[in-house]
Amino acid sequence: MSPFLSANPHLRAANPLLADVEAVSRIDAVKTVLRVLTRTTGLRLAVVARVTPESWTCCAVLDEMGFGLKAGDTLAVSTTFCNTVRTLNGPLLVNHASVDPRFRDHPAPKMYNVESYIAVPLYRRNGEFFGVMCALDSKVANLSEDVLETFRHLGDLVGHQLEQEDALSDRDSQLLGAHEASVLREQLIGIVSHDLRNPLNAISLAAATLMRRTDLDDRARRGLRRILDSSDRANRLIRDLLDFTHVRTGMALPVKPQPMNLHELAEQVVDEVRLTAPGRTLVLVCEGSGRGTWDPDRIAQVLTNLLTNAVQYSAQDAHIRVETRGDEREVVLSVSNPGAPIPAALLPVLFEPMTRGTTAGSEHRSVGLGLFIVNEIIRAHGGAVDVVSTEEAGTTFRVHLPRGC
Repeated sequence: MSPFLSANPHLRAANPLLADVEAVSRIDAVKTVLRVLTRTTGLRLAVVARVTPESWTCCAVLDEMGFGLKAGDTLAVSTTFCNTVRTLNGPLLVNHASVDPRFRDHPAPKMYNVESYIAVPLYRRNGEFFGVMCALDSKVANLSEDVLETFRHLGDLVGHQLEQEDALSDRDSQLLGAHEASVLREQLIGIVSHDLRNPLNAISLAAATLMRRTDLDDRARRGLRRILDSSDRANRLIRDLLDFTHVRTGMALPVKPQPMNLHELAEQVVDEVRLTAPGRTLVLVCEGSGRGTWDPDRIAQVLTNLLTNAVQYSAQDAHIRVETRGDEREVVLSVSNPGAPIPAALLPVLFEPMTRGTTAGSEHRSVGLGLFIVNEIIRAHGGAVDVVSTEEAGTTFRVHLPRGC
């Protein structure tokens, strides 16, 4: 049972800053950002809060631990770690609050059983303090200062969007002009692709360089491997977020078709996934001609996303089967895995953003963009993707690729 009550007695019903709550609710990217935070940190509650010297108001929340918080709820500001962020005017990282000399007497661990907490302040573009973006949990964490870098950049993104919402409210309009929309697209894409990818690439490069040393013991190598795996996962999340931003801001998903062999690409991707999922059985079957004109990087992204899903949602001893079969008109790529079927209610919306193919708990948490991106990539190639999922046969995703897009 969660140490947080499902109806938390400390939550207040009033929301005096309703305009700020509504402004945040109109920002589509916030939901994605909160999922990125929980997925990156492993913490189960992520919040964007409006914080003033007098009040704490929840503007957006992703609650996977049963705290009972919803948009518009308030807490006594003095009982929150967010108030500390406000007074410090800087980020805060707490891994074990109840034994941390700085916070063991703070109200948060006593009243809300908050043990781990990470946050950055949020500012509007004019420099005005808005509030806090944070992730927290009742469990003890082991987060490093490096994670704050990701928080800072995502906080900049949310702050910029808040400024856009303020401008929209001032003009009493829900639409940006064509020029403003173009500028916003460029800035958002720049934040995600440059400001977030650069520090992650630096982390990956440093860890890979250290792995080449011959004087490392097994424990050190395991730690470096975890760093590399985590940075790879974060890069995939950022890539999906970047693609999502492209689509949601009205731009076509970019593809660069060139002659290629799908059989050869599938073999390469399957080998790469085997390295990241040791002990899993992946079987590849290729038939007919695999030649066509597609974007190899994008098709590799499709197969990686589908294989990652298959690994996540099947048992450790399950056999995952990948097939590439060509005929005169098209090549069909399929990924199959046994296991519990996708719930029937999810099938019609499975390729929509923020949808996952399971109702399971946090062990299968994801941002929920993988299948959406798969569908958009295949559509950009003039193809289609479908899924069949039954108790007897398991789950099979089939991608139909015309030989020339």
